[in-house]
Amino acid sequence: MLIQFSVENFKSFKNRAVLSLEGSADKDLRENFVPNGNDKYLKAISVFGANAAGKSNLFQALTAAILTIRMSANRQVNEPLIYIIPFKFDEDTIAKPSAFEFVFIAEGKKYVYGFSATSLNITKEYLYVYNSAKPSTIFERDGDVYSFTSPDRKRVMQPLTERNTSNKLFLATATQWNCEETRIPYLWFASGVNTYTASFDQLLLQNAPMFENDTNDSLKRFTTNILHEADINIDDYEFESREQTGEQFLQKLPAELRNLASTVSITSNKEIRIDTMHTVEADGISKQYRLSILEESQGTKNLFAFSPVLKRAFETGETVCIDEFDSSIHPMLIEYLIGLFNNPDINRGNAQLIMSTHAVSVMSLKLLRRDQIYFVEKDRKTGASELYSLDEFSPRKQEDVRKAYLLGRYGSVPYIPEEADLWQ
Repeated sequence: MLIQFSVENFKSFKNRAVLSLEGSADKDLRENFVPNGNDKYLKAISVFGANAAGKSNLFQALTAAILTIRMSANRQVNEPLIYIIPFKFDEDTIAKPSAFEFVFIAEGKKYVYGFSATSLNITKEYLYVYNSAKPSTIFERDGDVYSFTSPDRKRVMQPLTERNTSNKLFLATATQWNCEETRIPYLWFASGVNTYTASFDQLLLQNAPMFENDTNDSLKRFTTNILHEADINIDDYEFESREQTGEQFLQKLPAELRNLASTVSITSNKEIRIDTMHTVEADGISKQYRLSILEESQGTKNLFAFSPVLKRAFETGETVCIDEFDSSIHPMLIEYLIGLFNNPDINRGNAQLIMSTHAVSVMSLKLLRRDQIYFVEKDRKTGASELYSLDEFSPRKQEDVRKAYLLGRYGSVPYIPEEADLWQ
């Protein structure tokens, strides 16, 4: 479970931005948070903002940090860290490292993990664990200098530092060499938090194994139930995938693209076929018809491809981060999906949803708490983005926050002049 994520000097985020899923003292909408002693952790966060404000950069920061961790063990010596991109509208920040930090709970323990990096090397890294009310240092790193507060940890982990390189994260290297103290936090980054874009093709490729391995049809039942709840008339579907050679792939391309693609090395490509079944009634007679998934609407395709993500998250407690969640999906359906995460009978694993959206209808204090609504705004003069919560404005519980937002009371809306001359 993610408690907090922060980023600094990454793309449009020049200064430190903090996304917190730790609930405020507000006791409203109790189903929207998971109680944990004196703390409460939110199940959903919605991020709003104008186009080009930096919403996608926030999700790209999450993706960059997670992939840098996951790919670290396979990184070759002197191989660049390709996901690290600093704020480029300031000569000082271009040369400085980007910084990322996660506070999370994995297997019942609270951890803090962070690192700073340039495109060439890791400059800082640290991992803390809460075995009590105070954090305990597992390791700290400043460049290639490591420190361990416990003699036992130093005895076990110091030799592993010699197997690490300046462009690799010690969290990944230590875990690769069977270090028990880094295993749980590393595995959380490996599978406990994932980022997605609302692209049907990418989602389908990512989730094809879950469709393929649905031997008991539990995913099929879940998917068709989701589609029915969304008022989409799909009663069943058939999923088929098979490997095809590069030559088979090329033969299916239009002639004008085939010659261009033939210059690229293609060894194999997965071919996926999905047919949806629709029951139609006419003159009192019901008949089933088959369509290719490609003939369905974009919203239907996206929801279909998201279904394995939702099912797995509800079962495992995964933190799901989706940029532009409302792409081709009706605002009422977005509200329904948020409601699923806040429903303890559905969300049995206490999964979390972090999404960006332009669906202002979601901005309702009947659906989301004030601490579940975030805004991203970009300073037009400096090009720097700022992230902040609606909770900072302390609106009254009965206030129409959607109207206040559209009136610009919370910022984060586009400035559109009343009159414009495009031919000046």
